[in-house]
Amino acid sequence: MKATWLCRWASSLHRSSRLAPCVSVLTLCVLLGCLALSAPAQEKQKKPGIPAPAEQARIEKLIEEIYGPDIAKAKKDPAARSQLALTFLQEARDSRDDPAARYVLLREARELASAAGDSAVALQAVDELAQNFVVPAAQILKMRIAVLGKAAQSATTPQAQHAIIDACLAALQDAVAVDEYETALQFLANADAAARKLKNVPLVSALRKRQQEIAAAQKVFAHWRPFAAALRKDPKDAEANLEMGKYHAFVKGDWETGLRHLNRGGDGVLNKLAALDLSDPADGQAQLRLGAAWEKFADELPADLQVQPRLRAYHWYVQAIAGLDGQLRDDAQQRLQAITERLPAEYRAGEIAGAIRTLEPGMGVLYAVAISPDGRKVAFGGADNSVRIWDVASGRELRKLDGHTGRVWAIAFAPDGRRLASAGFDNQVLLWDVGTGREIRRFSGHTDYVRSLSFSRDGRRLLSAGDDRMVRLWNVETGKEITAFPGHDHFVWSVAFAPDGKHGLSGSLDRSLRYFDLADSASLSQGLKLTGHADTVLGAACSPDGRRALSGSTDKTLKLWDLKTGQPVRTFSGHTGYVHSVAFSPDGRRALSAGQDRTVRLWDVITGKELRRFDGHGDMVWSVAFSRDGRIAASAAQDGTVRIWGGKK
Repeated sequence: MKATWLCRWASSLHRSSRLAPCVSVLTLCVLLGCLALSAPAQEKQKKPGIPAPAEQARIEKLIEEIYGPDIAKAKKDPAARSQLALTFLQEARDSRDDPAARYVLLREARELASAAGDSAVALQAVDELAQNFVVPAAQILKMRIAVLGKAAQSATTPQAQHAIIDACLAALQDAVAVDEYETALQFLANADAAARKLKNVPLVSALRKRQQEIAAAQKVFAHWRPFAAALRKDPKDAEANLEMGKYHAFVKGDWETGLRHLNRGGDGVLNKLAALDLSDPADGQAQLRLGAAWEKFADELPADLQVQPRLRAYHWYVQAIAGLDGQLRDDAQQRLQAITERLPAEYRAGEIAGAIRTLEPGMGVLYAVAISPDGRKVAFGGADNSVRIWDVASGRELRKLDGHTGRVWAIAFAPDGRRLASAGFDNQVLLWDVGTGREIRRFSGHTDYVRSLSFSRDGRRLLSAGDDRMVRLWNVETGKEITAFPGHDHFVWSVAFAPDGKHGLSGSLDRSLRYFDLADSASLSQGLKLTGHADTVLGAACSPDGRRALSGSTDKTLKLWDLKTGQPVRTFSGHTGYVHSVAFSPDGRRALSAGQDRTVRLWDVITGKELRRFDGHGDMVWSVAFSRDGRIAASAAQDGTVRIWGGKK
């Protein structure tokens, strides 16, 4: 941790106190640095509340004493104002041992940045206030409105105006998520003002259309608003729980919240369905029955409420397939197909149709990309040794994760979306807290570059593989290596957990794939060996049902494999260069590939037919990933860009 703020604080104490002359500023910095090193233990405690006014006044006085000339300059010069905001933001991050200092510095960074028209820094300060202090969500939303309104008035360049518009669109999503529709409309008003300054007619038109959509959603929520109010008064109100369960699950698709309410509601059928869903059945036949129950229930609802329950049925059918055989498995696949045909195009898994956003982070070559489980964040890494997390909807950077000392080659989100693993050319695997951007732990053991990562479905274990020709299995909670798997004769460039959590899949430059038992360290060399590619294997993935594997090779083809027999089922031809990366859609019906020929391609897994070819990257594409729901995908390339792909409405 940097000691800048600590040392300045120490310097101030030295000047203002009656400390003995022998106690130097350096000594104080060392002592305070020791206190700061104990921060991880403190961070486990609950977030503090907003500091008392007297504590804030103490820090304000200290800031004025240290930064007086800088503050005076910032009042006259927008560039100096923006730079001072950045300085305060960093100082706040360094003030872990003094909550009052962190709070005031973040507050001042927010005000300075918004006055300078720098919406990105201002919003970052607001986000960190929310992460580090107990601040009501409604107050955070108000801060964002104020920040963006002020920034819109201060912004003088088209780039700054576009940044404000993107930030407003991201913020309104957060507002809609908590049913603050009036707040969402205020964000849109700020975006509209910025777009009008740009004199961009298509953009203003699109924002006005979005305004109409939000206003319509606000009218829909009006029916449920009394029930939300009733729940605030009495959380056990059965009718209110039932209605808010329907709203969250059937209207918004928020099943985590919706199921909890439905389970407390007064409808016997829904109560039982919700309870069964919350029990998270692991048996394939039980999952199949649950999917069928949701599908039947969806058919009995009004047309405007059928989509989300069908998607829930779809979710359980996908889970069930891995544990079914014969006719039951065929039934599940047929039901998946039937639901897909009844869903609107924008809800169909794997039906990627074109680019919806291009991210240009300016960090050089990008080798790895992953999408968070909720589909709202994309993480990527590459040549500058960092991992970046960006907001998918707005294209705004949320976090920069620094810790690697070599290129980042592999990234994976944990299933809960709260943690992220990264690895690369420093031979290390790092685990991060997505919310705070802090490094949680390191997994040390590889003796060469780490090329691939995969989490188990429960998030408790992690597979890694690399140029030391080893596949390693880790305990995520302790960081300890569970098992090391030798057996490949060359670098291992890809690794994946099988859905059953008991097996792993690896692909290597020795031209083979291995399907192996995770409970046996000798299984990699003794297990199922998949051979058939004419050259090295660079990418590998397990199908959602655990019965097939997909691989990509420098022989310019993809192959689909039967994991029971080890034999190739199908070859996918079309790429004109090395195939670097492959991914299955969540239902296993579609696959994505990317490679040296600068393209991303969408395939029908059943027929082997290429459905679409996506151009746009200016150089070879290193990595491709589907979102958990299959409705978007992302690719990262040599040209330093990430492209987000999606379906057309």
